[in-house]
Amino acid sequence: MTIKLPRTPARATPRVGSKRPRALPPQLREPAYERGGLRNALVEEGRKMFEENGASELSLRALARRLGVSEAAPSRHFKGKEELLAAIASSGFKELAEQRVKISAMNLGALAKAREMMLSYVRYAELHAGLFDLMTGPRLLREFVRGDVEAASNVSYSYFSDSIFELAIESGWSKSQLHYLSHAAWSMEHGVAALILAGRTPRTDSGIEKQRMIELSIDLFLSAVVAGPKSLKEPSKSHLV
Repeated sequence: MTIKLPRTPARATPRVGSKRPRALPPQLREPAYERGGLRNALVEEGRKMFEENGASELSLRALARRLGVSEAAPSRHFKGKEELLAAIASSGFKELAEQRVKISAMNLGALAKAREMMLSYVRYAELHAGLFDLMTGPRLLREFVRGDVEAASNVSYSYFSDSIFELAIESGWSKSQLHYLSHAAWSMEHGVAALILAGRTPRTDSGIEKQRMIELSIDLFLSAVVAGPKSLKEPSKSHLV
């Protein structure tokens, strides 16, 4: 009696050089991000790392490990560390712009609105000291400053300058003087913020209250704007050196 053995299914002969794709095990798969979501996650987590340890500890590889993605994933969105830092700075300016949009929408008079714009700038600097230094300092390369960072900064500044323009026009200043006034106001708020972050003001031997000093500095400037151009006293040429 002849016993028939079951036939072994024929296997397709693999082509030379071909590899059958293999699915990654779940623990090695990258988290699923919606379109654009990974870049946003990189910026958000990168900002946290920057604020925790500064720029020296920030790297694309460390960021990838923290997010649980492949080390190559961040390089699809950022060419290097400096470009990531530029995106982080841009996020700060966007946040500041959102803050100023809310102030613009408040039911405030021109003086109160301009005052809150300037006070909020100093508050933001104090709350986000490291980020503020990155946003306004020399760290970023020029090519990145000309891109998204500059665009986000311009949006933030436009809401601020509009509040100064409104107060100035209401107080009788001419259109030709508006940008001088907005730059003077910007210099005032930024100067106060920078001195505070540098630990230079208030002086330890003065015994003055910091918040009162901030408010008085801004109020003195805005009082001069409200007083109008006729109150501006310029030194005569004989007094100029």
